Amino acid sequence: MDDPQPTAAILSDWLGRAVTHIHIDLEHKTPISTLFFVTATYTAGAPPDLPRHIVVKSPLVPPTADCELKFYREVAPLIGTPPLVSCLAAVENGSSEVIVLEDLRATHDHPPWPIPPSKAQSEVAIDALAHVHAAYWEASTLGNPHTVQSLTTMVEGIVTNLPRFMDTFGDGLTAEARQIYERVFSSSLKPWLRLTDPRALTIIHGDAHTWNFLFPRSGSGPAYLIDWQLWHVDIGARDLAYFMALHWYPGRRRELELAMLRRYHDALLAHGIANYTFDDLLLDYRRCAVRNLTIPIILSSRGMKLEAWWHRLECAIAAYKDLECDELL
Repeated sequence: MDDPQPTAAILSDWLGRAVTHIHIDLEHKTPISTLFFVTATYTAGAPPDLPRHIVVKSPLVPPTADCELKFYREVAPLIGTPPLVSCLAAVENGSSEVIVLEDLRATHDHPPWPIPPSKAQSEVAIDALAHVHAAYWEASTLGNPHTVQSLTTMVEGIVTNLPRFMDTFGDGLTAEARQIYERVFSSSLKPWLRLTDPRALTIIHGDAHTWNFLFPRSGSGPAYLIDWQLWHVDIGARDLAYFMALHWYPGRRRELELAMLRRYHDALLAHGIANYTFDDLLLDYRRCAVRNLTIPIILSSRGMKLEAWWHRLECAIAAYKDLECDELL
């Protein structure tokens, strides 16, 4: 769908505040959403802390039951800001949805693709994830949406693309990588079935790569997490394995991985999560490194350009070997 540009009148309605004038600074389209970066002028009586620089985000795909609108309406208030960007409005707009957020570009950014985060940036990203996960850690409101049947069906649906994946890339996939894929997806899928156990279930981001974080340009202060289209109930280690094991080349991961896992566990303890040992975390992280192997299959099946995901395949295979994941099958 083509989203019309926001106007002062429309923003006034969405925000419940009188907007006298707006300037569209930038319109940006991604494969899944349209973003308008806007400078707004309010009436004289508006609160002084109301952001003048805002982002109006509309999806280009039909909303799902657990859409980003639902996240900002129902989930975000308990998490707070930071690590979430301040949400000014989350409204239904006909058959679509609109989310209005504060624009932090003046003070925050992230490394250009494909440069990984610095150690300091990685630390505040880990802090942000721990904050999110602790807020809903084993919350009674979550329930457990996962069953053996639902998890098996999900993985089997992804694996229907595996033969074509293997055929397409031929010996571009090493013999070792092929053997790993064959062992994992002919196994009993224990790393996925872990989710039938409610221990450590929480709300996760679901797409926690470096470029969905905003880091302070000053080098000091917390990170923010953006783009919550894929949030769901899972174990927190899923976000950690996605952030590190799927995206970091082996040398960097080996240098920082253990320290980041310890930082995350320390942060959970600081948030009052006392029923999850470091060994529990490490085991879950390794399980999630196995689960990363589905990501290249998914991205390939969607026709994503090789340069956007091939390194993730290499990183996922290397992490699988380093973390001795065969013994988890």
